[in-house]
Amino acid sequence: MSQAVGYGELQVPERFNFGRDVVEARARESRDRRAITFIDSIGAIQRLTYHDIALGAARWSGLLSDRGLERGDRVLVLVGKTPDWHMVLLGALRLGVIAIPCPELLRAKDLAFRARHSAAALVVAERGSEVELSGMASLLRDPPPVLYLDEAAPQIAAQRPLACVDTRSDELAFILYTSGTTKEPKGVTHTHGYTFAKRMQAEYWLDARADDLVWCTAGTGWAKSVWNVLLGPWSCGAEIVLHEGGFDPQERFDLLAQLGVTVLCQAPTEYRLMAKLDGIERFDLGQLRHAVSAGEPLNPEVIQRFRDVFGITIHDGYGQTENTLLVANGWDATIRLGSMGLPTPGHDVDVIDERGERVPPGVEGDVALRGRTPTLFAGYWGAPEATDEAFRGDWYLTGDRATRDPDGYFWFTGRADDVILSAAYRIGPFEVESALLEHRAVAESAVVGKPDPDRGQIVKAFVVLQQGFVASDELVTELQAHCKNVTAPYKYPREIEFVESLPKTRSGKIRRVELRELEQQRATGVDAAPAVILPVRLPPSVVGEPEPALAHDTSEPVPELVPAPVPELVPVPVPEVSSAPSVLLAPAFEPWPEPVSVARVEPTSVAPLAFEPLPYLEPIPIPIPIPEPEPEPEPSGSASLIARLRAYEQRPGVEPPAGSPFAHRFDRPKDDEPEDDEPRA
Repeated sequence: MSQAVGYGELQVPERFNFGRDVVEARARESRDRRAITFIDSIGAIQRLTYHDIALGAARWSGLLSDRGLERGDRVLVLVGKTPDWHMVLLGALRLGVIAIPCPELLRAKDLAFRARHSAAALVVAERGSEVELSGMASLLRDPPPVLYLDEAAPQIAAQRPLACVDTRSDELAFILYTSGTTKEPKGVTHTHGYTFAKRMQAEYWLDARADDLVWCTAGTGWAKSVWNVLLGPWSCGAEIVLHEGGFDPQERFDLLAQLGVTVLCQAPTEYRLMAKLDGIERFDLGQLRHAVSAGEPLNPEVIQRFRDVFGITIHDGYGQTENTLLVANGWDATIRLGSMGLPTPGHDVDVIDERGERVPPGVEGDVALRGRTPTLFAGYWGAPEATDEAFRGDWYLTGDRATRDPDGYFWFTGRADDVILSAAYRIGPFEVESALLEHRAVAESAVVGKPDPDRGQIVKAFVVLQQGFVASDELVTELQAHCKNVTAPYKYPREIEFVESLPKTRSGKIRRVELRELEQQRATGVDAAPAVILPVRLPPSVVGEPEPALAHDTSEPVPELVPAPVPELVPVPVPEVSSAPSVLLAPAFEPWPEPVSVARVEPTSVAPLAFEPLPYLEPIPIPIPIPEPEPEPEPSGSASLIARLRAYEQRPGVEPPAGSPFAHRFDRPKDDEPEDDEPRA
């Protein structure tokens, strides 16, 4: 049982501050205890201790206070995967300021919404976001001031560390915005008690220990990064890897071996692409003892591939921005390939019906959490009605559907709404449709998730053109570029199909469910040319598949269209466990797969950290300024690193060191890189 869990419930102290009671406590245990191995965008490696992080956070608390921020104020943090992100967030937590991590890919209107909705008092950002932040300011009547890291660097070096505020566990610590799966994103609030309770999933799922090197590859704007790049591993005293660069399958294997990573947390898309790499047997992952995946279900074939080649079983997990890891294959659990796993310690999770009653095994229902645990959000910021709508009696509704087998294992069947899960991103159709409608060529649009073997789903758009516009490959490219600019690069439709009409209800609402069914039928080879859609004839290169036949002869008037009945599909074995709603995945697999025992490596003897409320602490007596660590040579024999590492801020125009294994990244178009995973971790 997790040390954060006692008698089946999460045990949270009355007063708690993660910066003081975890990071500073670790720093006091040993001045040399490592906290971060940081690989920057040009391949230079820097290692920082808990002592370094504690001092940096205390200085950021002082700087934020000097900027006028007080307990309860909000600050937007638009910083990428560098140690600055940790120090800024910890500095805010220590001051009692509510931190709002933001993805780097957010556009001006997204930033403006968050700034206005949260009434943010300050934005802390990297210089690379200056254009979008200028656009944000133009959209707001009273925009918050922006503090760029390069401006803050000399101030931080001279800043006197500020003592930590003694926060209560029920005080707000974070606002984590959802991806805007409806009309607008929701601000999910979490408390300081939540920052304590995250230790449970780090112990039960990550299996993080004090002698581990943990690498979670999530981007810094999502909930998963708060879980596993900030709170979880450090609660267990582990060291984390922070990689500023993008994803490349071979480079990922090289870094895992070179750095000696022992615990890996990745998006399913990353595992899939790594498993497809030719000759993965040549990579030595002998030090990797545990791997986990979250975002959407990971197909059993990939799990089996890693097990066969490396002897590593990837443990799937399920959670949301509003909560924590609710269902998972823990380190001590037997694995049923394709299953979500079992409820995590301290959480009463079950499958319920519309009356809030638990359903029998094998019956599909709503995945729900009972009670108000410390890991559950405190509410949606400024939206009490939306908060109430998320509950059915004592049950919090996740919005996902599943079945439960007789042994308690959960089996995901789909979303209860239209959310698209692509490469672990949660993407709402509304935002992409709205972006398409802003283009002069688009009359109507409907967006759905299309099954994809690598990403789980891709965003697919059905588009009705305005009069005078002709479907073409060039128009597809133009619409995709438009969506990238208006929304975010990872949200653009990777496939566009031009149609004459869209299926609608009598009241005029678009029936996305019919479009999803269409794509499901196409994915299984069923001849599916629905009567409610009139496809435009295009070359296969535009629509990405063979041209379907027209449902009607359009040379004559067409009466009011009635949807053709969809034939009942018989469940058939499928090679990929899709996260999209599908009749092919329900009911749950029969017979239930046999559990597979996974041996656990016994931990070394490490004294646990006692989480007890600590008295008000004075600043850590450390000389100012602290000298920069010397760069360390890479053990793989790579060329020498730059003589003096930058202060966590990428310098424009800097080329990678000669012969660096990271040099090839500069030749790869950025948009071709797989995106980091989302928030629905």
